[in-house]
Amino acid sequence: MLQLACFLRRLLRRRYAFSIARPQKPQPHSLSIRDPPKGGRSRSGSCSSSSSSSNAPASPSSTWEASEEVPAAFQEILTELSRLEFEFGGVRNFNGQPRIERKVKACDFRTCYTDFEYIYLTVLGFARLQICCEEIVALNNGRKFLQNPGVQLLEQRTGMTMHADREGANHLLRSAPDVLLEAFAASRRADAAAGGVAAFFREAFDRNADPCLEGRVGRVMEYLQSRSQVPGSSSQRPPAEDLALQPLPEGSTAKAVIGEHLRVFVNECTWRWARDRGVDYDVAKKERQGEAAASEDFARLCNAGAFEATLLAKGLASDVPQRRWEVRIDDGTWSPYGAEQNEVLEMARRMNKPCCQIKIRQWVYEVDLDRMVQVNAKTRKERPVRCAEYGGSGNPPCRGGMLAHEEIQAAIRYFVEL
Repeated sequence: MLQLACFLRRLLRRRYAFSIARPQKPQPHSLSIRDPPKGGRSRSGSCSSSSSSSNAPASPSSTWEASEEVPAAFQEILTELSRLEFEFGGVRNFNGQPRIERKVKACDFRTCYTDFEYIYLTVLGFARLQICCEEIVALNNGRKFLQNPGVQLLEQRTGMTMHADREGANHLLRSAPDVLLEAFAASRRADAAAGGVAAFFREAFDRNADPCLEGRVGRVMEYLQSRSQVPGSSSQRPPAEDLALQPLPEGSTAKAVIGEHLRVFVNECTWRWARDRGVDYDVAKKERQGEAAASEDFARLCNAGAFEATLLAKGLASDVPQRRWEVRIDDGTWSPYGAEQNEVLEMARRMNKPCCQIKIRQWVYEVDLDRMVQVNAKTRKERPVRCAEYGGSGNPPCRGGMLAHEEIQAAIRYFVEL
């Protein structure tokens, strides 16, 4: 932490200020994610897939559009996999292509399913996660399965569960689909000696391993990190731990809490900066501490004012009123944004930005904070937005704060002046 603070000293001091201002059309034979008909039988009848939580309470948000298309990037993975169907054992438990019916137990994957079925179901699950991610995140309350509607919805939609009571759960949900897509892209960039796409399916998936979301992502990450050393391939993403808050002992000081948030904030800025510049994450980490011009450019994203605005937007301050952002929908009512979109909008408001960009499922929107309208980046359709202090009805946009605003400011000053 001392090394990080020393680096930030020059970067943040000159920018530090505590004042907060104002507030495809589907192709003819495209694959699709569909809920199977109830009572479907397996092709061989040799193995039944069952859920360990069939008596769990139903998710409060369980509506699923049966005709939802598989995003094109995942469709490409499934197309490549289908060419290798017999090499990986073919289909044993389904009439036609594998489909997500329910969570499959680890013992069933090991003894009854083929590698092809396991890989296919995993890719489908990640595709569904990309589509439903924000809905799952909004319901995730950080508890274990039976008390967590977000994890229940994750299992229903993707056939996977996770340990949502651990730190970094929401980051894992949001990053998992992109990790898979990047690993597949790396396999296509690699030369023939590295095994190409077939090696990706062999090495990035293991039906004998833990089938929870963490286990499947971990396997893909291992493949991706190994390919970062192969000529012709590169890893654009930071390690998961760089973007996840680590647990702190109970009763940790304000400096320790803010210091951990600062570590993640700097890494998030580095990743964003790397993507803006079209370089690898590791390259950006070196360049941010290099020549003055690069350091100055990085400071546009990573400075004390932006850091404080981020903490307040996340709801870390217990004595700063929380804000709820809403958009007016077709029936004239106001619909609240999800936690991630609320955070982006609130941070932009606190930093006096005239506009910002948010993403909801596959849609990208521009929000004009001067005109207070949301604009669909593709169709240019506009909708009014509004922002008000959270009044206590319904779910708050984020969890309750841990520290007083004054404590947060004092801790930031400490790291700036260190």
